[in-house]
Amino acid sequence: MVNVKDIPAEVRWQIAAQSSMGMAMGFGTAMRQILNEKVAEELEETVWAEGGKGVAETARSLGLPTGNAQEIENAWSVVGDIVAPGVEAEVVESSPERVVDRINKCSTCSQVKEEGFPTEAVCRPCRAFNKAAIEAMNPSYTMNFNKRMCLGDDYCEAVIEKKQGITLEKAPAGYHEEGD
Repeated sequence: MVNVKDIPAEVRWQIAAQSSMGMAMGFGTAMRQILNEKVAEELEETVWAEGGKGVAETARSLGLPTGNAQEIENAWSVVGDIVAPGVEAEVVESSPERVVDRINKCSTCSQVKEEGFPTEAVCRPCRAFNKAAIEAMNPSYTMNFNKRMCLGDDYCEAVIEKKQGITLEKAPAGYHEEGD
């Protein structure tokens, strides 16, 4: 008789990640069948953004620093390996104010393809998830994408950078900048 402990932890995590993505894509499909496309997209982005905020909670629980772009990228990389295994990325530019990642392999995009969904279906939710994760880790920073595999590029290019016009006075209560 097989016990769950007989299955390697890496395989269990892969199964869990695939199952979660399958459910997310299923919810998106169901919403589009019931609601108009615009409402479905807004709802889907909202749900994924809330999921992204959970990344910050996980980073905090692990004691990962998030005071600047380099720390945020590191925290996201660590938590990302847990919540989205199979993503292969490299840092191509790095300073405390700005980090550029090149994502060469995306398990989300690959799984969507395998499930027969158009890769464009995950583009907006992915952006919402990542942006919310970064901004929840440190509200002075944001993430934008210059290139997207789900839209046909060879890789994704994600930029974590300080928001323009953000001062500590605008940050949420209890938040402290690096060095405070």
